[in-house]
Amino acid sequence: MHFLSHLGSNHYPLHIPDAFIKEFKPSVEKISFNPFQNEKNIAVKINSCKSSVRYSLNEALTHSFMVKAFHSNIIARAAENSPAADAHYIVAPLRNSTPIFQGKKYLSIRTADCLAIVFVFENAEYFIGAITHAGWRGFTQGIIQNTIERLILEANSIGISKSNLLNGLHIHIAPAIFGVSYECGADVAAAFMQHFNLLTSKFSNAINYQELYQLLTNVQQDTFLSDIVQSHLLKNQQSIIIPGKIFPDLQLLAALEGYISGIPSENIEILRENTYSHPCLFSYREASHKKTNSGHRQWTHLCFPAL
Repeated sequence: MHFLSHLGSNHYPLHIPDAFIKEFKPSVEKISFNPFQNEKNIAVKINSCKSSVRYSLNEALTHSFMVKAFHSNIIARAAENSPAADAHYIVAPLRNSTPIFQGKKYLSIRTADCLAIVFVFENAEYFIGAITHAGWRGFTQGIIQNTIERLILEANSIGISKSNLLNGLHIHIAPAIFGVSYECGADVAAAFMQHFNLLTSKFSNAINYQELYQLLTNVQQDTFLSDIVQSHLLKNQQSIIIPGKIFPDLQLLAALEGYISGIPSENIEILRENTYSHPCLFSYREASHKKTNSGHRQWTHLCFPAL
C-alpha cells in the first residue's frame, strides 16, 4: 500500500492509526509538485499504469465524462448526458477506443469532503476505468462493492477472469476529510456496522479485519489520535466528545475494503491529504464550522491512457 502527499508532514501529518500501519506497512512518498495548481494540472501517475489522475478546483477539466452524484450506490456507464449516479465506468479496446471515448479525455467526479476513488485495469488489449464518489451514505450502501462487481462483469464479458481483473486492478484514493476531523453521530455508526455485515456475508476473510474496521470507523480509539481529535474539536469550537459520536476515516476504510475485496495491497494508493484545513482544497464541513463560502468543490479526473 502506498501513501502520497505533497504537503510537509510536520504541519500536515498523515494521522494514520498505528494498527493500520502495523497491518499494511505502507510506503510513504513525498510528491515534488502541487497537484492542485489549476494553471498546471500536473498528473499524478498511478503506480505501474499508463493511466494517471489529474485534479482541478471548482471546474472540471474540458473533455470530461461527468455524473450527477447524489450520495447513492448507483454506477452507470460513462455517457455524454451525465447520468444520475455516484460512479461511472468505461471499457475500451485499445485498438479501437475512439468510438468509446467519444472525444473525451477523462472520467470525472466532484467532491468536497467525500471520497473520490479511481479504479484502473490495463492489459495489452483493454483499458477498464471507473471513478466513484463516496460519502458515508454511499460508502455504507455499498457503492465500492457495486463498482467492483460491475467491473468484474464487464471484464468477464471480454474474456478477462475475475481473478485476473482483481489482481490487475489499481485504485487511487483522492484526498478526503480525515477521521480526526470528521465527527459523526450514532446513525452513521449504525450504518457502518451494517456495511461490515455486508462485507462478512460476501468475503470470508472480512472477519479477520473486524477489529481494524471498527477502529477505522472511530479513530479516537487510537491512543495518539484521540488527543488529536480533542485538539481539533477545541480549536474549531465544536462539541466535546460525547457518547455515540464517532470519527470515521473514509480513505482508510476504502483502502481496507478494496483489500478485503481481493485487490492486492501494493495496487492501492492514497493521496493522503485532509480536505479539512487544507491549503488548497475545499471542505464543506470546515466551511460550515467557520461560516465561509460552502459552494466550492474540487474535481478528480481519471485520465484515459495516451494511445
